[in-house]
Amino acid sequence: MDLRWLTAEEHELEAAIAELDEESRPEVEGRSLVPAGIASILLLVYFGLIWLGFSSSIDAAARPRVPPSAVGGLVINLAVFVALWYATTKLAKWLDRPRRESEVRAWREHLTGMVNDVDIEPVNRATFVSLITGERRTASCRPRFSAPGVEFGNLTSRTHSALEWHYLATQLPAPLPHLILRSTAAGPLPRELAGAEIGEIVPTGYPFNRSFVLHAPAGYAQDALYVLTPRVMALLLDHAGAFHIEIIGDTLVFFAPGHADFGTTEPWQAIDALWTKAVPAIVGRAARYRDERVPDQSFRRRLLTYRESQRRPGHTWERSRRRIAPAGKRLAQQRRGPRWSMARKHGLEFVVYWLVMGAAGLVCLGLVLTVVKLYEAFFGG
Repeated sequence: MDLRWLTAEEHELEAAIAELDEESRPEVEGRSLVPAGIASILLLVYFGLIWLGFSSSIDAAARPRVPPSAVGGLVINLAVFVALWYATTKLAKWLDRPRRESEVRAWREHLTGMVNDVDIEPVNRATFVSLITGERRTASCRPRFSAPGVEFGNLTSRTHSALEWHYLATQLPAPLPHLILRSTAAGPLPRELAGAEIGEIVPTGYPFNRSFVLHAPAGYAQDALYVLTPRVMALLLDHAGAFHIEIIGDTLVFFAPGHADFGTTEPWQAIDALWTKAVPAIVGRAARYRDERVPDQSFRRRLLTYRESQRRPGHTWERSRRRIAPAGKRLAQQRRGPRWSMARKHGLEFVVYWLVMGAAGLVCLGLVLTVVKLYEAFFGG
């Protein structure tokens, strides 16, 4: 793996990025737009109050109906509003510009991906199903690095706002039973995730059981140990000890809590160790595994089918698509307590929504009252 751009000087990075065409340059996220959003809501409230105050000064029975002081106050307030709105737009543009350190990190990530034939393709919906994405794949991945058969990067749950991961996901040559290996070094699984404790805990022996706890569907303990041979366990201990591991169908996922800084060498080295050492070992076992619980995958049935094809001239024997029996497709899971992060997220969305609606309603009320009072004052008879 070529990691030279992760330690290159800033001027070298900038020169290399400048040589790329516009479409090939990385998109760098700016600062948080929350301050500009709060300022915009306050400006809407101020705009509504301006018109409410002006409408209250209109009196059809008075002469003049609209006092000059009220008109002067309206002009001054509108001028202040325009100035504040201009300042808010400038603030939003400034916030939209990335910080220098974010820009440099994005350059390092982008150039490192390019020299290693890895594409940077962020997505707002995960491309695979796993414990960290959920069945609906409600997670965004950015940065997301992809190459044929593999992807890795940072993942943020859109369902649980507190959950962030860095991960590697790859496709196996055939499906395996649903297995989860909880890493003691990566810490306990968060309460918001579905727990694997209902599945069978498979004894793996020392020293593997000090670093991983293996969960398999009930009745699949021997199948799990077929996949996790002593050689595979040794490679996982050496190169994947910091990651939880999940095998679900034909998808293999390594994941650890928190976002990784892919502008530094450590995450790339960890990914390289997973891809070149741990993944091939599991892929090799997946290529040989068959779930004997599926009738047409039992050894006896496959042998009979093969012999029958040999007795029929001109018939070509075709290997059937491998499957996992229903009992082995998913671990029995349950929620591990209240989903407080989801409640906080939706609570915040609720508050923001009604703040915006309230500010917009105040503006409409002020404008409508002003128009009504002006009509009554000058055309009401």
